[in-house]
Amino acid sequence: MSMTLQNPEEIKIFILYLMDRIGYPLSYSEIGNIVIRDGIIDYFAFFEQFNELIRAGHVAVADENGVPAERLPRDDDENPADPGKSYVITKSGKLIADSLADNILMAAVREKSYLSAMRHLSLEKKGAVTDQSFERDGDRYVFRCNIRDKDGLAMEMALRVDTVYQLNRIRLNFDENPDVVLRGMHAILSGNANYLFEN
Repeated sequence: MSMTLQNPEEIKIFILYLMDRIGYPLSYSEIGNIVIRDGIIDYFAFFEQFNELIRAGHVAVADENGVPAERLPRDDDENPADPGKSYVITKSGKLIADSLADNILMAAVREKSYLSAMRHLSLEKKGAVTDQSFERDGDRYVFRCNIRDKDGLAMEMALRVDTVYQLNRIRLNFDENPDVVLRGMHAILSGNANYLFEN
């Protein structure tokens, strides 16, 4: 069932939650596209509440190192969001996202927002590293892979495969598309790809 957030506080928390999950600077338009793509909030609500988050110091322009710039907008700055800048969540924004997201946002909304964020996650931007290996298992092979980012282990998997051809295809695909593998595992395990099991 589709859900639209109307409460300004819930909208702010939704935006902070997404930005916290993504974890690296995004342009104003990128944030807007992520936030409104599933119809949970509309563009005008995003525009208004994002500006409020900037004025309150929960979101800030990212400096050249990807950390919040010190300067805050003036109180009389009606629309402080600059389409040409990249933004990050601040420490106070993270505290709000961590402490209130579970209490205010419904689980389904949080899941939907996380999946939206996952579509835009770049493992490279998050400083993630991948690793893979394989070993013989009788006349078959066991392929192992993992992804680690700044928060630790993001994914770990072992898979038995029957042929060298299959092994090489899996190794190449994981090496070239680790983002897709990670998103695919999330989708399947969370039930968002159950259509694959339909007869």
